[in-house]
Amino acid sequence: MSVLNETISDTNFPDDEVSFVINKWKNQFPAVEKISVSLQRSQDKISGKHVHDCIGEAEAAKTSSNIFDYNALYEDTSYIYYSILQPLQKNFTNLNDRTLVKMLVKEDGSLEKKVKAELVIVIPNKKEWVSYIAMKYRKLTKFAPFIKGMHFEVQKHKIRKIKIMFNFEYDFNMIKYLKEAVINEQFFNNWIATCHIIENYTKEHTSNIDVAIKDNNMHIHYQSIKVKFSRSIVL
Repeated sequence: MSVLNETISDTNFPDDEVSFVINKWKNQFPAVEKISVSLQRSQDKISGKHVHDCIGEAEAAKTSSNIFDYNALYEDTSYIYYSILQPLQKNFTNLNDRTLVKMLVKEDGSLEKKVKAELVIVIPNKKEWVSYIAMKYRKLTKFAPFIKGMHFEVQKHKIRKIKIMFNFEYDFNMIKYLKEAVINEQFFNNWIATCHIIENYTKEHTSNIDVAIKDNNMHIHYQSIKVKFSRSIVL
């Protein structure tokens, strides 16, 4: 498997970020079959302003054909960048958080219609991490129908990161949806209840925790050498 990873800061890219990373892939691979683009929010050391790094990763296609068109890849990736990735980053990330989209590429260079997205929340080194989630990410529940799972990263009995996973269609317009959608209070309450259950678990155990969201229910799964546990939170 051949993979090319490119990173560029929003303070130094020559054109637009999508064209920069795709041109790097084009110079390396005749065709690609999987791509991901992510935005990492950071802080400029001099000005203190929030900036972001754009990270693009592509996996070379096992076989390539004469019909693969990098222009088609650029057009489709740009659409996803501006309709899903960038709005997710601008509206829902805080310092050090990361957003990502992953897509499969067709033989002609266009993208498949299913888009997987992730928001990685970095928890500051503080005890009240559940309150931090409640205060900073409540409006994320507007996207409850699209949230398919969460992954809680545990280090030294503390939650350090939460990865939230979404499934979108290619033509999803996040900006329009944000204007029309309302906060899902029921989802929010059950999310916070889930966080409290996980918080109690991490006081004694340090294994990572997965939460699958199926049929509007939250299913918590975690296990360690001594403990294996599964519980459902019904919305």
